Amino acid sequence: MSPLEPPIHIQQMALGYCLPACAQMALGQFGITVNQTQLARVLGAQVGVGTPFSRAERLAHWDIRVQLAQQISIEELAASLAADVAVIAAVTTTPGMPGWGNIRTQHAILVVDVGPEYVAYHDPALIQGPVSAMRNEFLLAWSEMDSRAVLLSRE
Repeated sequence: MSPLEPPIHIQQMALGYCLPACAQMALGQFGITVNQTQLARVLGAQVGVGTPFSRAERLAHWDIRVQLAQQISIEELAASLAADVAVIAAVTTTPGMPGWGNIRTQHAILVVDVGPEYVAYHDPALIQGPVSAMRNEFLLAWSEMDSRAVLLSRE
């Protein structure tokens, strides 16, 4: 299996389009080019509202294996990344996540590295990425969403 391409940061084009933007970045890692509008349509995203995280299973349309995971460990996330699996995590934003201050909302991010003290990710609400948060801050934000992730790999 060839390694994933480093993701190109893509900002969400509308409030509530974090999952389509993350999907666009993740599919790009496999060399699949899809525009965010098409992804939003396939995923059923609603501007200003968002997208149910479970709809990420629709990404299988692009011949990508999609695994919806819940209650997985940070070690499993790290192992997935090491195995060239793209990882989209569901989080509740916290003050310790760059760019969010005191805003708390459900959100999706593309995780790119898990270190002993930090987690690096692309946040589609931000202008550029990747950014990183302290590992404990990420774990708090991620646990608020039942440690859910979408794991994408080649078929």
